[in-house]
Amino acid sequence: HLDHENARFLAEGLQEITGIKIDSAKVQSNILFLEVSATGLTSFEISKCLAAHGVLANGVTSATMRMVTHCDVDRAGCERSLRVLREVLRPEQKRARV
Repeated sequence: HLDHENARFLAEGLQEITGIKIDSAKVQSNILFLEVSATGLTSFEISKCLAAHGVLANGVTSATMRMVTHCDVDRAGCERSLRVLREVLRPEQKRARV
């Protein structure tokens, strides 16, 4: 199923981002839960920054985010989400928000 393939692709990319914890081997559907406490920002802060760039991801708790792939999220959208998240979490970007 394409949504699940994109979710695995997204999870693998998320694993490479400093401060993000996700076990891509456990991704069995199109729903991803990632631990973000090591980023220095809450999930709600990250969600707000992502939304400003057109990327939707919800904070579940202050340390956990939820991302979902579906028919409106293709591979290019997953790649864009990863690029935006890397930018949002760059040290100089985080300092500018504090």
